[in-house]
Amino acid sequence: MRDSEASGYVRTLVLAALLGVPVAFAAVLFQTAIHDLIHVVWEVIPDELGWNEPAWWYVVLVPGLAGLLVAAAVRLPGHGGHSPLEGLGAEPIPPIALASILPAALATLGLGLVLGPEAPLIALGLGLGAVVVRLIRLEGTGAQLLVLAGAFAAVAALFGGPLVAAFLLFEVTAAGGKVPAQQIGRALLPGFVAAGTGALVFTGVAGWSGLHQTNLSLPSLPPYESVRITDLAWCLLVAVAVSVVVVAIRHLAHRIAAQSFVGPVALLIVAGLAVGALAVVFRATADRPVDLVLFSGQTELPAVIAEGSAGVLVLLVLTKGLAYALSLGAGFRGGPVFPAIALGVATAMVAANLLPGLDTTPAVATGIAVGTTAVLRVPFTAVLLVSLLMGPSAFDIAPIAVLAAAVGWLAATALPNPEDRMQAKLSEAAPAASV
Repeated sequence: MRDSEASGYVRTLVLAALLGVPVAFAAVLFQTAIHDLIHVVWEVIPDELGWNEPAWWYVVLVPGLAGLLVAAAVRLPGHGGHSPLEGLGAEPIPPIALASILPAALATLGLGLVLGPEAPLIALGLGLGAVVVRLIRLEGTGAQLLVLAGAFAAVAALFGGPLVAAFLLFEVTAAGGKVPAQQIGRALLPGFVAAGTGALVFTGVAGWSGLHQTNLSLPSLPPYESVRITDLAWCLLVAVAVSVVVVAIRHLAHRIAAQSFVGPVALLIVAGLAVGALAVVFRATADRPVDLVLFSGQTELPAVIAEGSAGVLVLLVLTKGLAYALSLGAGFRGGPVFPAIALGVATAMVAANLLPGLDTTPAVATGIAVGTTAVLRVPFTAVLLVSLLMGPSAFDIAPIAVLAAAVGWLAATALPNPEDRMQAKLSEAAPAASV
């Protein structure tokens, strides 16, 4: 590396460290907006109306209203960002696109649809990175690295630190194939630095009144001090089951997206109403709150893990799985990861309630590892996430998490994948289009 290149790269690292602070704070503000909207719509208004729980028609109506709001938002510049069916993207976006991405995601997440905040947070980081690049008039490779660093800092807000964010975007970037293998470390280091300085913000605002940061966290699980053959055998079967559930949901979502009977606006509204109806059916049948079906699922994980009825958990997998497919396929905006994790944990808890000798802790670890891997094909990120969430049991649970993630990756890649078919069709059409 020449001296000029080295000094330019050091400058990029310094700028990335500075960028991480405002991006992280913006990510916390966006999470706070989601939290406050959920609080007003699902708690304050029902309380003002004198309900102990939201009326059935209200639960159906609110997600339907979200469909109307998202349909309006996608007409703005940026069209609400890319569909969650496309996974997580780190492509640069113009800052003006945030005018549609953030409102569409806020309506989706705040009004109860089954998607997560990771995709809009990545878009927020990319957009703010682009703003900074324009302000300081940075060009070339340094500008590209700084924009990507914004995505790192924003998504780190979900995981309380830079490690999972770095691994996640590392695997997503590597899978995209646009960065040469020998350049990946150099390309992603600024993002890692930005995520690190952003983590200082998360720590600093943790006690601030009025700000809310939603991290993926688990309740205290029973300690797991040694790998047992019984757990290992059962968890491999559970890994296959979770993979089948997640891949089947994504297939259904692609079928919903490809249907031609209903227009885009009507599809959003009808799908929103259907998601609300599924939550009502679940509440009426299982006598459990609609929150378990609605939303991304990370804050409801303690209730899922504590659920002692296999029948309720099976019904939850069915209803939340259908709601997830509708949210993915109809055009709502959000991330695909956290609902897949929630469904993975719910499926694993069905097994923990039914299979003899399967402990709760390895079952939960398997559900998280496979849910993450099956939806994004990021086994390294999945195992790291499990290790950070398992606390004192992380060392002993690691072999199970690794094998579960491997089985999830194999199952997800072996089963027919609609994204692969889509890419194949595009590849076949490309030569013909160039003639």
